[in-house]
Amino acid sequence: MTGHDPRGQANRALLVGVSEYDLTEPPYGVPGDLPAVRHNLNRLRDALRRGRVFREREITVCRSPDQVDFGRALRTAADEAEGVLLLYFAGHGAIPSAGDELFLQMRNASVVAGGHAVFPGAEMFTTVLTVLAASGARRIVVVLDCCFAGNAAWIWETFRDKRRVLLLMSVQANHRIDAGDPRTPTPFTDELVALLDNGDEEVWFRGLADAVRARMTGDGHRTVRGDPWEPQSRTEPEEDVLLAGASGGGAGGRFPWQRGDAGTGRTPDAGALGEERG
Repeated sequence: MTGHDPRGQANRALLVGVSEYDLTEPPYGVPGDLPAVRHNLNRLRDALRRGRVFREREITVCRSPDQVDFGRALRTAADEAEGVLLLYFAGHGAIPSAGDELFLQMRNASVVAGGHAVFPGAEMFTTVLTVLAASGARRIVVVLDCCFAGNAAWIWETFRDKRRVLLLMSVQANHRIDAGDPRTPTPFTDELVALLDNGDEEVWFRGLADAVRARMTGDGHRTVRGDPWEPQSRTEPEEDVLLAGASGGGAGGRFPWQRGDAGTGRTPDAGALGEERG
C-alpha cells in the first residue's frame, strides 16, 4: 500500500457548494436551489480543520460560484498545492444522453435540451481533471456529491494522468439522488463528515470510501428511482492518502471501521441533485 501522509506539506482543500442558482424555471433552468448544500460546506470545513491535515488557511470555501469564479479558485488551489489537493463539489450534476461526460453545474448554469444537450454555466469533469492533474500536488482527491456523480468513474478510467487522483463519488452512474432535509447536510456528506470526525483513528481515503458506502447501503438509502444508493470510488492499485489525523490515543490504523447496525433511510424532502438531458 502506497499511503501518503501529507501533514506538514503545503496542502489545499477547495470546498465548492452550489446551493443557489440564478435560473431554476423551465425551459432552461436547473431543477431548483439546494439549501442543504449550505450545511455541507460548514460541516466539512470544520471536520477538515479538526483533522489537522489541512491548516485553516489551506481550506477555501467557495459558496455558489459562477463558472468563472469556480475556474479561478480551482486553478489557484492547483497552483498552490504540494502535498494533497482536495476538491469537493456539491450541487447539481448533469449528463448528456450518452452518459459519457459529467457536468458540474455552477450558479449561472442553464440547460439547452435536445438531441445534443448543452449545459452553459457548467464545468465538464474532464476539464476539472485536466486542471487538477497540472498541479504539483503529490496526491489529488476529488469528492463529488451530486446526481450522476458515478459517471465520473468512466472519465477517470480513461484519463491518461490518473495515477495521483483518488475519486470518491456519492452515487453510482446514471442515478439521481435526493438532497434530503434542507435543514441538514445532504445524506452523503452527512455520513462523510461523521466519518472524518472519527477522532480516535486516522482517516485514510480507502477506508473512508469503504465506510461511507457501508453506512449508506446499511442505512437503506435509496436513489430517486428506488435502487440501493451506493457511493463509488476509484484509485490506482495501492494508492492511498491521509485525510484526517487521530486526535490522540487512538490506534492510528487505516480506519477499517464499518457500522453493523442498519437504520432506516432518510425520507426525500428536497430537490434531487441534477438532471439528465439529451
